[in-house]
Amino acid sequence: MYKLLVLDIDDTLTNVARVVPPENLAAIRRAQEAGVYVTIATGRGYFGSEAIRKQIGMQGPTINYGGALIYDTRTDAPMFCTSLSSELVHELLTLAEELKVHAQLYQGDGIVYREENHWSTRYWSFLDLPHTADPYILEKRWENVPKVLFIADPERVQRMIPELMERFKGRAKVSGSLANYIEFNDPYAHKGSAAAWVANHLGIDRSEVCAVGDNLLDLEMIEWAGLGAAVANGNPAVKEKADIVIPACAENGVAWLIDNIILR
Repeated sequence: MYKLLVLDIDDTLTNVARVVPPENLAAIRRAQEAGVYVTIATGRGYFGSEAIRKQIGMQGPTINYGGALIYDTRTDAPMFCTSLSSELVHELLTLAEELKVHAQLYQGDGIVYREENHWSTRYWSFLDLPHTADPYILEKRWENVPKVLFIADPERVQRMIPELMERFKGRAKVSGSLANYIEFNDPYAHKGSAAAWVANHLGIDRSEVCAVGDNLLDLEMIEWAGLGAAVANGNPAVKEKADIVIPACAENGVAWLIDNIILR
């Protein structure tokens, strides 16, 4: 019944940056052997998700930067891309300075931020990413930026997201991913539109797509898919919109979904 399975990575497929749990990986293999195309949809960049892609053994489109970029894993080339305007990038970086939160923009496979701090160090070391601290970041014009990320304490992030959604309505897609993160993308670039693009590219109907996630960055994807699933550890707003709530990430909910729904 389902020919395309789209998986969020962090806190959905895995709790470890570069390792897919063996139970989930074995279930993914079973799905692939049954003819299901399994891909990932993540806020991470292409390089940052490389280890996960290679373990899954994907041969085709993969969704990065929250839907802003779709790459072909067979060629390592972009198939679809969107970016934030340079004016909006500057506005976001300036706002981060005013709010005293860490902000970073994405250039290719690397990240750029104004100064090194515990948030930046934790981020690039988590994903082993190329990184640059640029004290003149606000004085430069930045092009081809698929995403800007704010990082702050979880309690503050939860308060800020609704306010930022209203402030940038129609100009940027504002969403949460991990508890500390606020993601800014092109308003029409999200995991839902990217999953639709991938399905169309593969000739798969919406009703034949299953998508799994945990946080607000996954919301449009879960709403769009024929079967939208949220892990039990997910954001309450996401679980409310999902067609099904599956076991938590730590309980290998992806494997449960594959064996009990996809392959049943």
